Amino acid sequence: MFEKTSIENKSLAKYITSIVGINEKIDRHWDEATINFIDIFSCDDPIYPNIKIFGTIGVSDHSNRIEMKDDNFQDIPIELLITGYKEFDLLPNILSTAGFYITKKRWDCQPGSVFMRIVDMYYEDSEMKHIMFVSPFLWEDKLEPLHLETKTVHWLLGTPISDKELEFRMKNGASALEDIFQEKDIDIFDINRKSVI
Repeated sequence: MFEKTSIENKSLAKYITSIVGINEKIDRHWDEATINFIDIFSCDDPIYPNIKIFGTIGVSDHSNRIEMKDDNFQDIPIELLITGYKEFDLLPNILSTAGFYITKKRWDCQPGSVFMRIVDMYYEDSEMKHIMFVSPFLWEDKLEPLHLETKTVHWLLGTPISDKELEFRMKNGASALEDIFQEKDIDIFDINRKSVI
């Protein structure tokens, strides 16, 4: 598929794209120095033709140290997903930037994690400014952790949030914000949606 793409990551790409969409394509995104790269797949939604799904391939090769309830740390390999209407063609850029934060800056990421100002870099006029990562509920019946020889990969879905929604999350927790999103039935595919708080 690509130079430097491991057999495991080829298996990973095949697994995830077969679950989330159709017409898969993979593009390589380089950092500013063109030294490091992240592969991003894109798929069309099989039911809604105006929706695209994007995901990282290879972020799971890097450390993601998460603090457990017993105060110990565990390395939990992850890949990132984001989805939106086709008109939002910078979504893969948002995703690759988030991936580089993990692979290069060693940010950890788990359900409820927020990568601040990352939407703002690409969509300055949107009320949505940040990305909060949640369990990939859109595919909850089909998407399981993938057990490979050297890693077990989990997926997180990036959800754009506003400044006020971030403030609410900081005060009340991620699950409380997710409850509001569910109650208000937000359109997670719309980067230009209005803040619900």
